Amino acid sequence: MPSREELTGRVAAAVGAVLGVPDSATRTTPTLFDLPGFDSLAVVAVLDRLESELDVEVPADLIVPEAFESLESLTDLLAAATATPMTEATP
Repeated sequence: MPSREELTGRVAAAVGAVLGVPDSATRTTPTLFDLPGFDSLAVVAVLDRLESELDVEVPADLIVPEAFESLESLTDLLAAATATPMTEATP
């Protein structure tokens, strides 16, 4: 499991990459929804990217709008997901 600092960095990098903004912009904005282009499509792209990078699946019940409000809340979401082992899909 990555450290909190490393996880925050990866979240900031993913948001920045999806939106085409510097990581620093994701760290200084009061809410991620203030960033240009951070909408529902960006949320899906960021979550997909982070799930792939971290090899985790965020449980559906944790995917709520509040989880995407800030870098801190998104990091919390991924921290919760990385603490929960991924289960293999059954055929």
